[in-house]
Amino acid sequence: MSEAWPTIETHAARLRQTQLLDLFTAQSDRVSALTFSAPHMIADFSKQRIDAAVLSAFAKLAETAGFDAWRSKLFAGETVNNTEGRAAKHWALRANDAPAEVLDVRAAMNAFAQRIRPEIDAIVHLGIGGSDLGPRLIADALRSSRHSKPIELRFAANVDGADVDDAIAGLDPDRTLLIVVSKTFTTQETLANAEYVRAWKPKHIAAATAAPDKAVAWGVPAENVFPFWDWVGGRYSLWSSVSLSCVIALKDGAFDVLLAGAAEMDAHFRDTPFAQNLPALSAVVQMWNREALGHGSYALIPYMERLRLLPAWAQQLEMESNGKGVTRDGAPLTRSACAVTWGAAGTNAQHSFFQLLHQGADQIPVEFIVNEGAHEGPRTHRALVFANALAQAQALMVGKNAAQARAEMIAKGMNTEDAERLAPHRAFRGNRASTLMAIDALKPEALGALLAFYEHRTFAQSVLSGVNPFDQWGVELGKEMANQLLPALKGEALPKDIDPSTAAWVDRLR
Repeated sequence: MSEAWPTIETHAARLRQTQLLDLFTAQSDRVSALTFSAPHMIADFSKQRIDAAVLSAFAKLAETAGFDAWRSKLFAGETVNNTEGRAAKHWALRANDAPAEVLDVRAAMNAFAQRIRPEIDAIVHLGIGGSDLGPRLIADALRSSRHSKPIELRFAANVDGADVDDAIAGLDPDRTLLIVVSKTFTTQETLANAEYVRAWKPKHIAAATAAPDKAVAWGVPAENVFPFWDWVGGRYSLWSSVSLSCVIALKDGAFDVLLAGAAEMDAHFRDTPFAQNLPALSAVVQMWNREALGHGSYALIPYMERLRLLPAWAQQLEMESNGKGVTRDGAPLTRSACAVTWGAAGTNAQHSFFQLLHQGADQIPVEFIVNEGAHEGPRTHRALVFANALAQAQALMVGKNAAQARAEMIAKGMNTEDAERLAPHRAFRGNRASTLMAIDALKPEALGALLAFYEHRTFAQSVLSGVNPFDQWGVELGKEMANQLLPALKGEALPKDIDPSTAAWVDRLR
């Protein structure tokens, strides 16, 4: 990185204050030159503060960071999670030549779905983190692909009892399937919720886990335990038996089509050179904004109600993967490896935090996603949602100066004094970067490709930054301390060497 980064910083100094509109004047084919495609999606980076020289500098950075070698290791099933000594083979779950053990579990899931559907009216899916966010996103995004037999699908993740209480409210235990999803089958929150629901006595129980023996010992019938493997990280596990609830709730074959779409994106990422590789180029834009231009967060805005959970899923994927303070070798990072991911569905988001995006002091890059294919609901809404997405990206870039705002108010009949006073409040600096992406349809194959795109972009960013994206030690410390505090909150003695603030709150809350 040290060899390439001074050149990147030189380009940042050159472009930091450049007007985005001037870049279009300087390059007549800018839109086509900075629009790239991959299976089922397209991305336009022309409203980003980049040019060919920036992309060339990042290509050099990728070369010095060993991008091609790390990508080859990933798809060869070699150890890329060096702190835990594991491969990361989530891509193998959707490969055309998936391992026999994967195909066997997939066949068992489909057979179980066929058998259980006539016996249930509802599914209660219990998991947390990657065992919850992925399946929850799939179920919400592909609601139009639900099976013809209506099955109510409910999720509970939070250890706040209201979540699990709501999940079973009004259901018939004799017609409900409980699915417990935990890689280790020791996840505290999930097992606490599972114990509560088991006491409710649902007639049917299944599990998805990498520890089948523990699931059976807990009380899940062996034939209802669907395994996955330690080479599948939690936030990369939606392609596995973790999504059993979706296999049951969706039309037959829909989950397989989701996997096929992801496999198409895998092939693109694996085989396409860096300069045309969409996940890699998107990683470049993310790193450029974060590390070269100093934008510490970005807003992810899908203009699709069915993808309203995408920002939450991407938060875990990106921030748990790359939210690291040291390199793979344990050396302190000199630059951040991860931005803050946040967002919500448009157009709702326009009526909340878009005020900050347009007029806040800090510039926050935005990633817009639209659906080019057929839309649900009234046909007239399709053009309306497109108009809003395009207008927001345009407004962020173009803005409106105080003179324009003043002239508009006077033209509408406002007196000059009031127009002068209000002009600064109605002005928009503009010159704010965004990316506009589109999927070709909100169908299983496109959703699979989109989610795989984000996985590969996250991996590409990790390579450029030099971190291991497949461990999550930062999740563990809080869990350990919670286990130490739990007995005290139940009335036992305080742990030794507890700090005064925590001790006071334990005394207040127990």
